[in-house]
Amino acid sequence: MAGAVPLAAPPALAAAGSLYEALRVGRAATPVEIKAAYRAMAKRLHPDASRASGAAAPAAFLEIRRAYETLSDPDARARYDRSLGMPHHRPVLAAGGVRVRRWETDQCW
Repeated sequence: MAGAVPLAAPPALAAAGSLYEALRVGRAATPVEIKAAYRAMAKRLHPDASRASGAAAPAAFLEIRRAYETLSDPDARARYDRSLGMPHHRPVLAAGGVRVRRWETDQCW
């Protein structure tokens, strides 16, 4: 590709602040969006495919790999979100621990 400017590696996770920022996705990202973001970044940053030299390229790839491993696993992602202070959605419970049923969502058409 003549004239193509290589993309810079993303900052290290410590500088990015969160796993979501490392993959450059929002906190409400779906598993499909997370996978797509990881694959796009991995194509650029993988040590075998990257032209970047030095220790920064493998370190950046390892950071996005770690972020993907955590965010692609529903249980690990839930634990990570709780560590960030994000609310966890639970079913609405009435007195005595009985689940409240909502007509709009419980009907099968």
